[in-house]
Amino acid sequence: MILILFKMSDLISNLYRQHHSWLYQWLKRRLNHSEDAADLAHDTFIRVLKRQDQLHFEQPRAILTTIAKGILINWYQRKSIERAYLEELAIRPEYDEITPEQKICAIESLCLINQLLNQLPERQQQVFIWSQLEGLTQQEIAIRLNVSTRTVMRDSVSVLAQCLAVMD
Repeated sequence: MILILFKMSDLISNLYRQHHSWLYQWLKRRLNHSEDAADLAHDTFIRVLKRQDQLHFEQPRAILTTIAKGILINWYQRKSIERAYLEELAIRPEYDEITPEQKICAIESLCLINQLLNQLPERQQQVFIWSQLEGLTQQEIAIRLNVSTRTVMRDSVSVLAQCLAVMD
């Protein structure tokens, strides 16, 4: 068992030494920012470490590219959410007293909710958005979706329960 772990550790070390510079340059060309590229390259290798028993390393650059693309998509989504949140705060003077820690926590929560919503059926997504962001009643949502109020209620409870589970 120790020999297998040692060999896997050697494999990851070699992968890092041989391909980190290439991956960093690949990311830097897409981001035009060396610090973000370095962070995302690091995140890519962390993900490789976490999934090393599930990966086949015959084509290491293909694996690294696939993982890095997923991380890059998540990074762009997070930046988009962060930008929208900060723009909304900027036009609301009542939120001038929010600390940087509170902002980071809010952005993390919004990213988790976004991730959750992307995994839900379209109707549940719509119910959540209309009820939480637009303030529509269950009856108004039911009319828009052409479903019963009971269905809207069931969808709302389901989505909110999943949000709470993710937040815990």
